[in-house]
Order: sequence, then structure tokens, then C-alpha cells
Amino acid sequence: MKKYLIAFFLIPVFAAIGQRITTIDSITDEGLMLNQNWKWQAGDDLAWANPEFDDSSWQTFDPTQELDNIPQLTQKRIGWFRTTIEFSPLAAQRLTTLLVRQSVASEVYINGLLAKKIGIVSANPDSVQAPNVCITSVIGLPYSVSYPFVQIAIRVAYEDSPFYHRVGFSKNYCLLPRIIETQYANQTNHAVRQQIYYGWFQVGVFFILTFLHLAFFVLYRNQRANLYFSLTTFFLGVAFLCIPLSFDYFERLSQYFMAEIVQTLAFPVAYIFLLRAIYEIYHQPKGLLFWLLVLFAVSVAGLLFTPYSLGSIGVELGTELLMTAEIIRITALALRKKQPGARLIMIGMLLSLTLFLVFYGDYLLEYGGMEPFFKKVIDSITIYQIAILCVPLCISLHLAIDFSKTNRQLIQQLQENNDLNQKNLRQEQEKQQILAAQNETLEQQVRERTADLNHSLTELKAAQNQLIQKEKLASLGELTAGIAHEIQNPLNFVNNFSELSIELIEEIAPQSPEGEYLTGGLLSDIKLNLQKINHHGKRASSIVKGMLEHSRSSTGERVLTDINQLADEYLRLSYHGMRAKDKGFNADFEFIPDPSLPKIMVVPQDIGRVLLNLINNAFQSQVPPTPREGSPLAPRGGTKKVTVKTEYVPDKNSPSGSWGAFSISDNGNGMSEEVKAKIFQPFFTTKPTGEGTGLGLSLSYDIITKGHGGTLEVVSKEGEGAEFIVRLPIQ
Repeated sequence: MKKYLIAFFLIPVFAAIGQRITTIDSITDEGLMLNQNWKWQAGDDLAWANPEFDDSSWQTFDPTQELDNIPQLTQKRIGWFRTTIEFSPLAAQRLTTLLVRQSVASEVYINGLLAKKIGIVSANPDSVQAPNVCITSVIGLPYSVSYPFVQIAIRVAYEDSPFYHRVGFSKNYCLLPRIIETQYANQTNHAVRQQIYYGWFQVGVFFILTFLHLAFFVLYRNQRANLYFSLTTFFLGVAFLCIPLSFDYFERLSQYFMAEIVQTLAFPVAYIFLLRAIYEIYHQPKGLLFWLLVLFAVSVAGLLFTPYSLGSIGVELGTELLMTAEIIRITALALRKKQPGARLIMIGMLLSLTLFLVFYGDYLLEYGGMEPFFKKVIDSITIYQIAILCVPLCISLHLAIDFSKTNRQLIQQLQENNDLNQKNLRQEQEKQQILAAQNETLEQQVRERTADLNHSLTELKAAQNQLIQKEKLASLGELTAGIAHEIQNPLNFVNNFSELSIELIEEIAPQSPEGEYLTGGLLSDIKLNLQKINHHGKRASSIVKGMLEHSRSSTGERVLTDINQLADEYLRLSYHGMRAKDKGFNADFEFIPDPSLPKIMVVPQDIGRVLLNLINNAFQSQVPPTPREGSPLAPRGGTKKVTVKTEYVPDKNSPSGSWGAFSISDNGNGMSEEVKAKIFQPFFTTKPTGEGTGLGLSLSYDIITKGHGGTLEVVSKEGEGAEFIVRLPIQ
């Protein structure tokens, strides 16, 4: 009851304030455009949203017109539109929705209440943000059979942009308000959604063609048409990518303008590369006409950024028409010359032109208010998409066929090359067989001569070894004979006179009047001294006998030998030999026996030679200038010292059994790694020229390793002395 009273009260109020009311008796499925009975006022006042506000002094205006027809809005940047709608009793029984598309920012008020903000409206022009013109805003209208009046007030703000009249639609409408039944509101977006789906489909097709033909070019770079065609499809994909982005993702008008700019610039670039690909397909040189077309496309596209722009439609249509005409001309020439692929591309061009004529024909019929002819059979958007894809698909098919043909030719050439290579390989194998037979004959001759040379070399080495062995034995015999010659005579005099002196003392002692005193005194001391002299003289005689035995050739018979006794004997023999050879020789020596060392089955003369060689070398080594303190080999005062040590090494787990070892160490200058590597080589010596033959260590190494199955190794560092270690197996 209250609603009826309000309605009854407001009817005369609207009449009093002079508002013009739009009466809606019925609404079609496609809706009703609200382009009448609107009042317009520049400026800004929120009181103008009040339904009771008197707008009789406002200017009547159609908001669906272009922005250029509202100079007050473009100058003051903000204003208001107002209208009142009355639903008939039949129309008021249905739920209705207000659909708005616009290129300005707005705030929509329904019966004085803010229903929706579209973009950002502000009195500050720099803060205004208009929405994307492609987006349709949906606003529900109040439902009331008892109150069929709806008052609509729209506050609008203009966002200035230099691209309003250069890209996008040919007309920049201010507002496109439309009333539609709510149940059909979603169907109005069907064409938009269909265009978005087709846009994504085209983007996918063009990018697939891009990667496909780019792969063709990478595999076969001589066919450059694939490269230019892949660039064509890439820029077409970029152009059509702007469609779904504009409808689905970009909300601001500036973003829509940017997408339009990219799309408008991408189309001429794509057609330039398409024309370049056609030239490559037909092997036509780029003439003056091609560069004029490129200059035209670049110039028209550049006008987008000037006040004299032809707009996106002018850029696209002008470029498309001229480029298409040139492609048809080149294709017709190729068709006349019966070049491959010309017929297929011409069919694609004619089919594309036919579909474009159908599309624009239906568009003109619908624009003129007549019923479209082909729209009854197929959707116009579908016709447009097929028309767009005809030429690229036909060119792609031709390039794929051409690539396949080229691939087959390359395979055939490869097969021919393989056959030729096989033939050459067989000839080469025959040559190799002949050469192999000749090489075999030569190698046989070389082997025979090599065998003769090896036999001669073996005999030569045997003779050399015999000479080396004889030289070693001769050197050792000379050394022993020299020592015996030097010691034998003095030693005989010492022994003989000591015995004679003892006899004389025994004869003198009873005859002396003071015999008792002398016997217990001085004569006893003299007798004792002479006995000691005789004892040590006999010991020296034994050493000389050993030297004489050493100088004799070895029998080679192995006997159980006490290594401790043998080492002690030859240590002293070497020391006295050095003293006999050099009166100024002075050195110290030490023998450290191992009492647990058992007798070993060896050739005593050979082991004695080894001991004598090693000990002589140790005595002959020089003392380092500054011996290390605390070193066991560094004697006090820097005196030469030689240490001989024996050791028993039991090893029951070893297959070779236990070992007997002896070592000879000195505190000399030691030796370098280079000397250690050559120390056992025959004729290698570190002694001054004329003082050594270089056979001692070589002979010792042969005796130990070859004659007794043992080991001989040296441990030495420069400035720290040297140690020779001999290990003999105990059987």
C-alpha cells in the first residue's frame, strides 16, 4: 500500500519538474538501446543524483553519440546524464538489467543510490581512469510492479588520451546503455566470448605455424621462405593475441589503446614478411614496387602517432589491400609460368577474398537495417576466422610439401653419396690389402734382420758382462794385494820382535842381582805389554789372512756363515786398509750386532766382497759441512763415522720365510735422487777421475740379488748421509 502511495505522489512530481520519461512497453531478446530523453549538464554536484532534482534547465542529449559532440565534457572533463524510465504493466513484471559500454569513467545511480562504479571518476583530470571500451558492465534494475519508475543518473568523467581518434573504433561513443531482460543478459556476451575463443584459437594456430616453419628453416637454411613465413605467423599471432587480452584481461582504456596500437602495427609487419616469403617461394627479386609497399606500410603506421592518423582500420585495410594485390599479381605471374605451389596459393587467396566479401556484405546489410543473408547459415565471426586462415594455411601446406620434396631429394643424394663412398671404400680396401701384403713382406725382412742384430747384441752383452766381472775381480784383487803388501812386513816385524823381547826378559830376570824386584816390577810390566802387542799382532795377522782369502777367486760354494763375525772382521779390515792406503785418514766406526741372528747359507767370499765394497764407500764419503745436532750418525766434532748393524727379521707368514739383514750407514754428504737412480749401474761413480772404476756397487748388487736372492737398497738425502741395507733370505 505504501508503494502505491509513493508512486501516486511521484507522478505529479516528475510532471512538475519537467522530466521527460521513456516508456518501455516491451523488450526484445537483444534488449532496448536507451538513446532518448536524456538530460545533460557539464560540471559536478552529487545532489544531481537525487531523483527529485529539477533538471528541466539541462540540455537534452543522446549519450550514445561520439565524444566530439559533447565539447563541454571534453573541456570540463566531468558532467552528468539523467533520465527516467517507466515500465508498462506487462514490462514491469519482468526482471531487467542495464548493460553499459563506454569510453569514459562513470558512476551509475539508480533512484538516487550508487549502483556501480565503472572506472575511476574524479574532479582531478589526472586521476580519471576510463574502463576498457570492450568490457560491458552489468547493473541490475529494481523490480516492482507497484512502482514502475526508474530514475537513472550517470556521473561521467573524461580521460584525455591522444589515441582517441587514431586507434580503436571509428567512433568513440560516450555511453552505450541498453536495457535487456535479465534472463538474456548473459546471451549478449555470446558474440564477445565467441570472438575471444576464436582469438585464442588463431593465436595457437599462428604460433604453431611459427615454430613449425622455424624448425624447417633450422633444418634446411637454404629455404629462406620458411624463415619469412615464420615471422609472418609470429606477428599475426601477436596481433590476434591482442583480441582476447583486450576482452578478458585489460580493464583500463589506456591498456585497450596500447593493445590496439600493437595490433595495428603488427599487421603491416606481418604482411611485409608475408610478401617477402612469397617472393622467396617464387624466386622473384625484390623490385622497386616491394620497397614502395614497405614504405607505404611504415608511413601509414607511423601516422598513428600524429594528429593526421587514418586510424587502425585505415592502416589495416590500406596495407591489406595493397599487399594482397601485390601477392595476387606475383602469384598470377607464377601461375602463368607454371611454378609449383602457385595454384594452391591462388586457391587460398580467392577463397579468402570470397569469404571476406561475404563477411563485409552481411555486415553492410546488418548495418543498413536489413536481414543478413549468410548469417542464417553460418556465424559471421566464423566466416571471418576462416577467411583469415585460408592464405597462411595454404602457404604453410605448400612450404611443407616443398620441404618434404627437398627432404626426399636430399635423402636420394645422400644414398647416392653413400653408394659412391662404398665403392671408394672397396677400392681403398683393395689398395690397403696390397699395401698390407707389401708391408708384411717388409716386416718379415725387418724381423729377420732384427733377430740377427739381437743375437749379435746378446753375444756382445755377454762379452761385456764377462769383461765387467773380470774388471771387478781384478780391481778387488789389486786392492787386497795392496793392503796385504803394506801390512804384512810391518806386522811380521812386530810379531817377531815382541816374541824375541819376551824371551830376552825371561832370560834376564833370573841373572839380575835385583831380579826379584825387576820380576815383580818393571820387567813384569814390559812383559805384559809385549804380550798385548803380540796378541794384537796375531789379530792383525788374521785380518791379513782374510784379505788374502778375499783376493783369491771364490769357489761359489755356500756354507753356513756367521754374519756378525763376518761383518765385524771386514769392518776392521776396511778400516785398516784405508789407514794403510792413506796415512792421514781418520774416522770412527761402530759395530752393532744382533745376537739372535742365526748363521746363513751364503758364499762367504762374495758376502765379504759386498761388505768390503760398502764399508770402503762409507769411509770414503765426505762429512757434511754442518751436521744436524741430535742425529745418530752425526759424531762430535764432525768426525767421519761408519756404523755397521746386523738384524734378524723373523716372518713366519711370509712365503720367503725369515730374513737376515745388515746395514752400513755413514754421516757423509748423502746423495741426490738423480745419483740414487744410477748408483748400481756399471761404471757409474761419483769419485774423482782415476780414483774409482764404478764396478764395486754394481758387483755387490749382482752378488746379493742374483747370487743370493736378496735385496740391496739405499736410503739417502743430500746432507744427511747414506745407508745401504742388505737383506738375505734364511732358508
